[in-house]
Amino acid sequence: MISPKMRLLDDIPEDERNNTIIIFIGDNGTPNQVARSPYSSATVKNTLYQDGINIPMFISGNSVSRSGINNNLITSTDLFTTIAQITGSSTNEIHDSKSFKSLFTHSTIIRNYQYSELVDGTDDEWTIRNGEYKLIVNAVGIEEMYNLVNDPYENSNLLNGTLSTIEQNAKLELETELTNIRN
Repeated sequence: MISPKMRLLDDIPEDERNNTIIIFIGDNGTPNQVARSPYSSATVKNTLYQDGINIPMFISGNSVSRSGINNNLITSTDLFTTIAQITGSSTNEIHDSKSFKSLFTHSTIIRNYQYSELVDGTDDEWTIRNGEYKLIVNAVGIEEMYNLVNDPYENSNLLNGTLSTIEQNAKLELETELTNIRN
């Protein structure tokens, strides 16, 4: 059986296929009705936990020579500037969109922080993360903090215990960046 990807690519004439980049991204999270361990229905779609906001993206085509998993802190807004660069723009940043086109050929850091927010009439909350730590804050001041390297499924809120000096510094850094973004 021919995969849908192959059928799609086979329908594109070769000269056009050689000048095409395909970007495929998933939806943001699993619906809570079908959450499976290690996630719970409270940490999936429509939440700011990793299974609600961390989505897969696959890129293939002309001028894409790298393969494998890349853990850069890319956001969906980055697609705007990336696609602009693919089509010939020399700009690598527009407002909060940063191009990740350079990742097609080599490993580099695109951004140091990743920001998301959730405002849905019930919840009003924000999250910011760097490569290791993630801070979630809601409008009434409730905070959670996770070490995503040691606790990728966000099971242990570091703020339920005493923070180490490194964790305190990471929290301060994330709070400062969150304030910069939100103001």
